[in-house]
Amino acid sequence: MIKLAITGKADKRVLAYPFMRACSIAGRTWVVTDDAAYKRLYSGKDNYGEIEGVKIYVLPTMSMENILKIEELAIKDETEYLIFISDSYISKDMQYNLLLCEQNTTFLGNSIEDIIEDYENAAFGTLTLTPNKNKRLDPKEVHMHQIVWKPDYSFYLFRVEQLRQLLPLKDKTVSILLGDAFAAALNIKPEEFQKLLKRKRYSFSK
Repeated sequence: MIKLAITGKADKRVLAYPFMRACSIAGRTWVVTDDAAYKRLYSGKDNYGEIEGVKIYVLPTMSMENILKIEELAIKDETEYLIFISDSYISKDMQYNLLLCEQNTTFLGNSIEDIIEDYENAAFGTLTLTPNKNKRLDPKEVHMHQIVWKPDYSFYLFRVEQLRQLLPLKDKTVSILLGDAFAAALNIKPEEFQKLLKRKRYSFSK
């Protein structure tokens, strides 16, 4: 089982939804999140639901005890990709990380220089309403992806949540960031990952 994380103070759904879709095509996928917005993807008000074969667990508090229980269940279910999506939870136990930073300078209050050695398989990016024109704020050794929110993203989220379907997002900037962060986790090349994000789904069953 490969454990992946998307963490940072931003609305991560525009990254998470297409990534969840890609993982579910590649293998059995579970999602654990502290964001109640993911309940929009399934019917009912429970903290557990499912969309197109992807199991979702909403944990109001990501305590280590709760996470270990979910991981045990995921292992029994022969889960291949366990995705953690959180505003603040981050663990050294994650094998691949996408870290969303604040204006290219810090991640969750810590300087990027101080944490970069702690996460070997990590991609860094910002997801903001306005572009950061000062591109030299980020460390020279870090490739910082910059995503500026577009109206198309809001429309995409609306369609996914209204239809309750994990739709592909045809956006080059998002695709490149996801590929940089997670192509290796799926054991494919970045260009193959781009194709996976757009691939037609033949079956929702696992």
